[in-house]
Amino acid sequence: MKKIHLLSLILFLAHISFAQEITELKWWNPAKSEFPVIAGQAWPQQEKTIYHRLPERAEEKLREAVWRLSKQSAGLSIRFRSNANNIRVKYKLKGAIAMPHMPATGVSGLDLYGKTKDGEWFRPWGTYRIDSISSYNFKVDVNVASYIKNGTEFQLFLPLYNEVDHLEIGVEEEFFFEALPLRIEKPIVAYGTSICQGACASRPGMAWTNILERKLQWPVINLGFSGNGRLEPALIDLMTEIDAKVYILDCLPNLTPERDDTYKLAVEAVKKLKGKRPEVPVILTAHLGFSDDFTNQNNNSKTIKLNKDLGRAFDALKAEGFTKVYLLQKEDLGFVDAMFVDNIHPNDHGMLQYATVYEKLIRDIWNKL
Repeated sequence: MKKIHLLSLILFLAHISFAQEITELKWWNPAKSEFPVIAGQAWPQQEKTIYHRLPERAEEKLREAVWRLSKQSAGLSIRFRSNANNIRVKYKLKGAIAMPHMPATGVSGLDLYGKTKDGEWFRPWGTYRIDSISSYNFKVDVNVASYIKNGTEFQLFLPLYNEVDHLEIGVEEEFFFEALPLRIEKPIVAYGTSICQGACASRPGMAWTNILERKLQWPVINLGFSGNGRLEPALIDLMTEIDAKVYILDCLPNLTPERDDTYKLAVEAVKKLKGKRPEVPVILTAHLGFSDDFTNQNNNSKTIKLNKDLGRAFDALKAEGFTKVYLLQKEDLGFVDAMFVDNIHPNDHGMLQYATVYEKLIRDIWNKL
């Protein structure tokens, strides 16, 4: 009997302790924010849900595959300030958790970055569980007086290849939490393929668009659509609506010489963008090449043909007098075998290479403006 009473007491105390832990947390739901908080969207408050990338009205103009991929939260993030020593996130997903060539942490995971008082990025880590209902507990045990007193800015990067249905961020009651509004700078807009969407980064923060955003400390819009970045007029039309700082067209890995007229697609895309926003720089990006170019002559020939056609388009645009158009060539990207997961998708090393090359070019462009 004493053992039964003792067990009951232990269970009761455990229940009270658990209940206190729950009540000590205050949760914030971005969907209930009084102002837009999802960074990386070009059409805030026009999406069907706050975790989609394109406005709801675009559905009828796009292929079903593009629309489906636009529901995935690649490039989206949430900025906030806090001084919490643990930042918890609970969220619900709608899609598959992982892919054969990309881990769950990249497909469906989260990534949290914070800033030091000097503006340098740091990355907290902790524990996580990824499933249809997922959670992260980021530990921020920083023994710095300024953090304890004033907190710092954080940026939470959302899943690259999954659709977020619901998300909440929680901190303990004794700490503060403040959602930050969207940045006001004109964004860099990147339209591309699975590589642009984030395949095959090990975690969201390692997608090249997210790395670039941190390197430049500048907002980036990710319009990457896996297998479906084809320089389509409907997407270019949407891009003209964005008052951008730079446009990036990085679609060649999804084009094929047999099906697509790369020359025509590139020329018409640039003319459409320049017709609406003539002063905005446009970067045309070559095919990065395949890791098996040496052993697969079909892939090698495809890369050569696509890049040759893109080069002709660039030359034609310059000859017609279009300015602030730039060509990022395969040699500039500088990919080697160690940067690939398979024969086309970058690993983290490759993603960092991509972002570094883009950073240099964009800084050079901005220095000339």
